[in-house]
Amino acid sequence: MSSLETSVWKPPRPRAEILPATVEQAAEYMTWFVNRRAYTRQTDRSDEKSGKYFFYQARDRQTKERLALDEQVVQKHLAGEQTIGLYAINPMTQCSKWVAIDADYEGAYRDLRTLKWELEQDGVHAIVEMSRRGAHLWILCAEPLPARLCRIYIYNLALRLDVPIKGAFKQVDGIEVFPRQDELGADEFGNAIRAPLGIHRANMHRYWFEDAASGLGEQLEYLRSVKRLTGSELESFTDGLSIPESVTSRPVIERPQYDTSQGGFQILQHVKVRAKRSGNYWAQCPSCASQGRDRAMDNLAISIADPRYYKCWAGCTREMIREALGQPIPIRRHR
Repeated sequence: MSSLETSVWKPPRPRAEILPATVEQAAEYMTWFVNRRAYTRQTDRSDEKSGKYFFYQARDRQTKERLALDEQVVQKHLAGEQTIGLYAINPMTQCSKWVAIDADYEGAYRDLRTLKWELEQDGVHAIVEMSRRGAHLWILCAEPLPARLCRIYIYNLALRLDVPIKGAFKQVDGIEVFPRQDELGADEFGNAIRAPLGIHRANMHRYWFEDAASGLGEQLEYLRSVKRLTGSELESFTDGLSIPESVTSRPVIERPQYDTSQGGFQILQHVKVRAKRSGNYWAQCPSCASQGRDRAMDNLAISIADPRYYKCWAGCTREMIREALGQPIPIRRHR
C-alpha cells in the first residue's frame, strides 16, 4: 500500500480575510490602544511540537534588535496581514491606556457579562470582544491611568461578585487582568495580549467587538463612541482599597523541576526562569546576554513538557547557547 493511500487527509488551512485599512485608521487606533512601542507578533506557522501559534517579540532579522511599533505595523494588523500583541504598561509612567479582562474557561462568558453589568452600575462602559477560546472584556481610559489602581478596582470587583481569579485561592481557571503587574522596571515588559480587531493565526478568524456591526469602519466608529474611564472615577472607585491578599501583584512563576537522575546537559540547571506561559519556561538567553542583548531576559523558551528542547527567539543556535554557558556540545568523532 502506498504512502498516499495510508496518509490522513487534512483540510486546507483557511486563509485570512484581508481588509482595506489605512494609515489614518492605524494612527487613531494607536491613540486608544498603544501605550509603548514594544510589541509582540504571532507566528504565521504553528510550532512543530505543540501545534500552537506563539507570540514572540518582533526583532530586526539582521541586528536582532527589537522593532518599534508604528502606524504601518498596526495597519497590517488591522488589515489581517499579521497579528500583534500589545503591552499594557509604560514603565516610564506605570500607567495603562486600557484594562483587559481575559477569560477562557467554562462559564467565562457568563462571568464577563456579570462583570460588565456591575461595571455599568459604576458608570464604566466595558466592551466585549470574543476570542478563540473565550472572550475579552475591555475598558478604555480617557488618559493613561495607574496600572496598580486599575488592578485594585477589577480584582476587588471580581471578588465581590465571586468571579474566579486565576491564581487566587489556588484557582486553576479564572479571569486574568491586564495589566498583569502593578509596575515594571525600566527594562521589563510585563505580559502582552492579542491586540483587538486582528486575526487569530490559529484559525484565521477575526474577532469583533460584540455591540457593533462587523466591519473595520463600523468597529472603529463604535470605539470612538465608547465612554472612557477617567482618573477621578478610578480614584473614587479604589479609595481605601488595595490589592487583595489572595492576589499577588506579579504572576507567580513555579520553580521548574528537572530530572537530576539523567546524565548529560540540563539547560534548567544553568538559567533562571523568569516566566511560564504558552507551554514554555522563559529565561534570558545566555548567548544573547554574552553580547549585551536580551535585557528583558525572555528570549529563551524551554519546553515544560520536555526541557531538553529549547530555542532562542532572537536566533541564537544551540551551539551558541552551549558555548556561552561554557558547556560546548561534544564533537562526535567517527572512527
